This record gives sequence, structure tokens and C-alpha cells, in this order.
Amino acid sequence: MSNSPIKVSKQYMELASFQQALIHKSVSKTKNNERLEFLGDAVLEIVISEYLFNTFSDLDEGVLTQMRASLVNTQSLSEIFLQLECKNQLKVSKGTDNLDETHKYSIYAGTLEACIGAIFVDLGSEEAKYFILDIFSTCLSNLSAADEFKDAKSRLQEALQAMNQELPQYSVKPNQEGTHFYCEVNLLGAVFSASSEIKKDAEQQAAALALKSLAKS
Repeated sequence: MSNSPIKVSKQYMELASFQQALIHKSVSKTKNNERLEFLGDAVLEIVISEYLFNTFSDLDEGVLTQMRASLVNTQSLSEIFLQLECKNQLKVSKGTDNLDETHKYSIYAGTLEACIGAIFVDLGSEEAKYFILDIFSTCLSNLSAADEFKDAKSRLQEALQAMNQELPQYSVKPNQEGTHFYCEVNLLGAVFSASSEIKKDAEQQAAALALKSLAKS
């Protein structure tokens, strides 16, 4: 994915709802981006689904689902958010800000969805669609029906089997409130960790980090 900054329209930035989309719940329990995130998540899924449906007319539902999952996941959304020019305007509590980057992936991803929700609420579905296709343009242009769409855990398992190595061991623990999950995966003597509000996402993120390390070795 390109690391080039993604411009954010001044029109978007002037929206009160867009400003609210940049407020994490750790800052305010009442005025935060959770409701906008809920809406943006649904809008994002339908726009990407429609794009894939129209672009890859010969692919079945299973492959389209895998394609969508390769585009719409915590890691990819967080990477896109970190390219937005407005990323530094995200408001989080001091404690949250002190977390390492891996632990903040789900916050970045959720904020991007909230931004989409804000645009949808104030400017309508077509503008939200334009924004989504714009920020995903690089990912979508690199998408090919010939690609093999498997999640990180599956690819890690296959890579280790090809190397005749033991399969990875995942350890997942929730926080005290049960609202966040921390995952560690042991791989060839190294430990890779990630966290997410969704257990499966935490496992996939840890597996993706392990895969990156494996590719470099």
C-alpha cells in the first residue's frame, strides 16, 4: 500500500459530524465517534461489496467475500486512516495515546469508519461512496481475480507446513471488562502480539506480523 498522504476535503473537515468522528470514546462517553462508526461500517461494506459485484462479474460469492475481507479489515483500515491528512486531529485520552501502535489499530480503523459515517449523514450516500472509492483507489487498482485470497492465519499455517515447522500457537486473553482481546503467537522462538476489540481480528493481526517476519528471514 502506498504511504502517500490522502487529502481530506475542507468541506468534510468543516462538518460538525466529521469533527465528532475524530473523537474516541476514551475522551468522552457521550460525544464520541461510536455511533458514526456503527453507521460507517455498514456504508463501507455495501460500497465495497457493490464495487466487487460489478467489477468481478464472473466470481462467485465465496471469492467475493474473501476479496472484501482482504480490503475491509482492521489492519487495512488503520493503514488507510494513517495516510489521511487529518490523522493528527484524532482525539484520544493520554492513556490511550500511550499505547503502542499495534494496540491502536482498532481505534484507527474505527475512526476511519466514523469519518465515512459522518460524510454519509451530512452529505449523502453518493458523497460517501466517492470518498470510499477515493481512499481505497490504490487497493482496488491492485486487486486481481487471480490473487489468492486467504486470511493471515491460513497463509501462516501453510507457510509453516511447507517448511515442515510446527504450527503456531495462539494465546488470546480478554481485558478485565471483556471489551478488548490481546493475542500472542509463538513462532520459531519469537513472539508476535496484537490487540483488537474483536478476538478474530487480534489473531489475524498477530498472524500477519508473524508472516512479515517469516518473509524477511
